[in-house]
Amino acid sequence: MNDKEILKYLLEYESKYFGSKLGLILGKQESLDEQLLKNALSILSKISRSEASDQSKQLAIAIISLIWTHCDPVLHDSLRQFLTPVLSAIGFSPSNNMIDPLLKKEGAYSYHGSYFDKLKIVLNDFKNQITIGDKSYILTSFQHGIWKSLDVNKVIGISAPTSAGKSFIIYLRIIQMILNGATRIVYVVPTLSLISQVTSDLSLLLKKHGIPRMSVLNSFDKNLDSFIYVLTQERTITVFSDEEIENLDLLVVDEIQNIEKLDDDKDERSKILYDVLMDLRFGVNVNKIILSGPRLRKIGNLAFELFGEATDEKTTESPPVLNITYSISKDKKDYYLNQYTNLLTHPIRVKIDNKEKIAGFGQVQYTDKFNSYINDIINSLRGDVNIIFSPTANQARQSAKELCRIIPLKWSKELTELSVYFRESVHPHYELAEFVNYGIAYHTGKIPLHVRKSLEYAASNQLISNLFCTTTLMQGVNLPAKNIIIRNPNLYTKSRGENIKLSPYEFANLRGRAGRLLVDFIGRTIVLDESAFEDSKNSEESVFSGDYKEIKTGYDEIYERDSDFINEVLVNPYQHENERSKSIITYIRHTLYKYGRDGSKRLENVGIMLDDVTINETLKELAKVTVDREVVLGNRYWDPMDLNLIYDLFKRSNKNLPNTLFKKDLYEVLLYWLKAMRDNFPYYYDKYIGKSVYDDGYLYGIARSAESWAREKSLVNILTDRFPMVDEDLQNKLDKEIEKLTKYVSYGLPMLLKPIADFSGTSGIISQIELGMFNESTKYLSDRGVPRETAIRITILLGIKTAEELNLPLAYTMLNSWEKQHISHLV
Repeated sequence: MNDKEILKYLLEYESKYFGSKLGLILGKQESLDEQLLKNALSILSKISRSEASDQSKQLAIAIISLIWTHCDPVLHDSLRQFLTPVLSAIGFSPSNNMIDPLLKKEGAYSYHGSYFDKLKIVLNDFKNQITIGDKSYILTSFQHGIWKSLDVNKVIGISAPTSAGKSFIIYLRIIQMILNGATRIVYVVPTLSLISQVTSDLSLLLKKHGIPRMSVLNSFDKNLDSFIYVLTQERTITVFSDEEIENLDLLVVDEIQNIEKLDDDKDERSKILYDVLMDLRFGVNVNKIILSGPRLRKIGNLAFELFGEATDEKTTESPPVLNITYSISKDKKDYYLNQYTNLLTHPIRVKIDNKEKIAGFGQVQYTDKFNSYINDIINSLRGDVNIIFSPTANQARQSAKELCRIIPLKWSKELTELSVYFRESVHPHYELAEFVNYGIAYHTGKIPLHVRKSLEYAASNQLISNLFCTTTLMQGVNLPAKNIIIRNPNLYTKSRGENIKLSPYEFANLRGRAGRLLVDFIGRTIVLDESAFEDSKNSEESVFSGDYKEIKTGYDEIYERDSDFINEVLVNPYQHENERSKSIITYIRHTLYKYGRDGSKRLENVGIMLDDVTINETLKELAKVTVDREVVLGNRYWDPMDLNLIYDLFKRSNKNLPNTLFKKDLYEVLLYWLKAMRDNFPYYYDKYIGKSVYDDGYLYGIARSAESWAREKSLVNILTDRFPMVDEDLQNKLDKEIEKLTKYVSYGLPMLLKPIADFSGTSGIISQIELGMFNESTKYLSDRGVPRETAIRITILLGIKTAEELNLPLAYTMLNSWEKQHISHLV
């Protein structure tokens, strides 16, 4: 048998084993053939003796994963002695922690019978070992390649599957740079969950290396010369627009693939990220730049386009986890379990014997039959940590509830305490508090930050066995799971006009979450209905293999697509409320307003070529803007011509935003301006609040909630005051109220009313509404990665208001176990 035949046999064995585990295939699985095992070990021996390519590493990891998982456990110790030098030789020494208990526990290898093998392991480990201060780390060869590249290159692009360890090597580089004198670091991430995770990870590493004085912050502090800022692109652009930061030692941009939707008028976040990078390129001296993202082709070219500097590129297609995708399909009257990997051209198909197990297959809605189908699959995986992808937040909650009906309680002191904590910090009848007692939860945009952080910790420690997630999972959050279950690529439950789906690239990244790094050799994704993907694929490979993406930058395509209309609007002073090309028109006007005629060079750098006539006429119109220049520059995503009209409305209204949170009529002023922007500037209102939120009563609720939120009223008090009685719709009401606070109060309202606050000279109040806090001590904690609810509780428990009064060791003794986890990185 050749290498491919042996691999295919092993994958067929895995397919039958997993089909049997799911209850789809009947009959007892025979043990692995002894001769096959010897042949597989022979392949590994051959690979370990040669220069390992990406392809041979993938083959080796696949074989190691399969034989370790499926061989008789009695053979594990003998296999360990054979596999340890192989893993070390192909540059995957860290994976030895999965097969060597002593190494994982004490950092020393277990007994090896061969002295020669011991020597090989030591030599290979030494090649990929680094020392930072007084601590040593053994890396994968991919990680070590990144490390060496960072020694000699200013700009580096890193692309690899999710589990390849990109973030960890970036963290280590940050520590080394600080020990060598670096003091100014910015780390850009796309989501609040990632901010929390990176802040905690870096803070713990700083403590480990004895660097207590360097703070990891989530917002700008003008009093600090040394800092690590972990920020979203929105916060980053505010920092570099408002503050005079001329030099950085290191810029890290994680999840750089989020820059891809520049040509989508409705996607402002991509534009903000791109604009951040352009501001940094032309306005800040950055000593070292790292761009990182999963499955990106030519990431070095992308980095060169963004920064105009020679760029090194480090990529791999070989993570230390074997990712397998299983799907269930129907062919005439028969059903099949199909296995897809990147290793074979065609899927392996196994006929399903037990059709009763999949009686809900093909159901369009989440019917009782389908719920029974998915719950049976999950129940078959009992003992594993599973992530179940849901199309919407509401469906994630409903599916979690359905599963609780058939799963026994998971008796655990930690989960009981978590349940009590959620009741005390959200609402006494918060349904999620009941779910966690079963080891079940949901992770969506409709859960508060302190709940999300607690769930991520619980899932990482395998206290939560089944986690129902939406797309919040795909932005780099470390939620490890052995299996991922997905019904279809749809991001909706009922078809309504424009139906959004996961792209093949997004699906590949989702599947990359399967397999806990240095815990599982195999990560499995189960697709419950393969036919649901047929509309979104051109071939089997495009959806069920590792899809990669090449990203281009610049505004040239957007401008050229509608240049005649754009040029016409630029030279005319009328208010342009049409969404058509509004974002690019705003960008052009703002650039020319800020830089004058020199702005044309900036525009050319991003692909916008304007003729002299258009530039001159646009500058003439911009000269008529009477708004204070600092206000225009501080609102770069507002058309300067529109700001002029808003300013006229502001002067006529005599409705300044108050300069204090505790002014009696605060909510009335907020409500007045919400309505005024809705009625007079619908483009911006729809952009930040939404076309579906026009009701006066709902706007009143936003204004009232903003008042309570900014005054540090705890979430549980807000929700219990709002919903003191229990009724059948309470959970929907709680979800909607939490969404109101996170989506409208702390984001939409501050974004919409920022120009009004700037006109009023009270921009501080906007920040207080956004953060939901005003005390210096609370904000100090929030800036260092502590969730709002925990920060407020510490302030209340200690009876303080200033950062100088904070006594974190004392506060730590007063918190419950889950709140302690929120500040453990600071204590």
